[in-house]
Amino acid sequence: MPEIRPFNGIRYNNEKIKKIADVITQPYDQITDEMEKDYKKRSPYSFVNLVLTHYADGHDRPREYEEAKKSVEDWILKKIFTQDAQPAIYPYFQKFTVDQKPYIRKGFFCTVRLEELGKGGILPHEKTLSKPKEDRMSLTRITKKDFEPVFMLYTDTGNSVMTMLEKECSRPPLIDVADDNSVNHQLWQISNPALIRSIAERMRSSTFVIADGHHRYETFYSYSQELKGIGTDHPARFKMMVLVNIQDPGLVILPTHRLITNLPAFEAEKFKKQAQEYFLVKKTGRENIGRELAAEKSQAYGFYSPGVAFIVKLRSPEVMAELLKDKSRDFQQLDVAILHTLLIEKILGIRSEKIEDHIRYQRGIEETIRRVDSSEFQFCFLMNPTQPEQVKEVAQHHERMPQKSTDFFPKLISGLVFYDIA
Repeated sequence: MPEIRPFNGIRYNNEKIKKIADVITQPYDQITDEMEKDYKKRSPYSFVNLVLTHYADGHDRPREYEEAKKSVEDWILKKIFTQDAQPAIYPYFQKFTVDQKPYIRKGFFCTVRLEELGKGGILPHEKTLSKPKEDRMSLTRITKKDFEPVFMLYTDTGNSVMTMLEKECSRPPLIDVADDNSVNHQLWQISNPALIRSIAERMRSSTFVIADGHHRYETFYSYSQELKGIGTDHPARFKMMVLVNIQDPGLVILPTHRLITNLPAFEAEKFKKQAQEYFLVKKTGRENIGRELAAEKSQAYGFYSPGVAFIVKLRSPEVMAELLKDKSRDFQQLDVAILHTLLIEKILGIRSEKIEDHIRYQRGIEETIRRVDSSEFQFCFLMNPTQPEQVKEVAQHHERMPQKSTDFFPKLISGLVFYDIA
């Protein structure tokens, strides 16, 4: 049963930082070197100094970890940051637009007791890599701070938790800021002990599924296990998270398309004929492929190379039952599982261990097609998005989707509030 708690959040002091937009950042794994330079130009107190960038070769990481530690300690002493006196949870709303349609995703910051994934009430849905975990572990050990939340989904069919929280959000938010992607972020603070206890009690019967932040969660669980002699209520036994109802109407998952390269002697017509063994194939055009793919809803893919565009639709799900006998039916029917098992591995012959040699990932149909038209890639597979309920269903089978199966949009912004685990 998940256990949530309030925490004494550490936030930018608005008397010292007059423009919060100058210091917030995208999550560390979205930050390129160019973005880092831009963030640092905006303010010497940019949160990028603490979360660092996407792990990449060429960085002096040991020096950067020590500088992050020095910066956060120095900024606390200088009152750049202030810590809330009362333990609180922090409602967090994100307002954004996708395809000209407005959304509001509603969640809240809290801390959650760490437990081994899949052994209790907290489930993963995606595979992780070792290097990002090593990077986050080093930063955590040195700074002893929890800078960025895990994005977690919970189940609340009556939306009772958010209904209670929204009553507290009628007053102006503590923070109301737009980021570089025109996403508006609003943060409130609730320190009412009775309300927090009521919410925590309702949460105990829920199952949590990680939406984003698998590496961060696994890092903090490992860190909590390596600390010897700390009590069960030590701050390091808990991880800062943003919880969002899996049925929230603002919960949006975008598709991640696949760009293919380095396939010698590839012929689109030959591939098309091979695909017909498992798929219905319908010719389309560059300008219509996105609309026609969306109309198929699931188990369909767009293929595009210069001068060739068609939609393939799986003929029968039974072929997946044969090829993935060790997986649940929910996993077998995932668009991403069908794509990789049949089209990429079986027909194209790209083995799973060679994926990185041939495949890159891209958001947005137009940008994906543009990169093919520019001859940067040979062709692409266009996808429809994974649905939130599919994420939960696969997680409940204790199965993990391939990487890049989900792209929850927008990302949680970094720098609104963080947590001391010392």
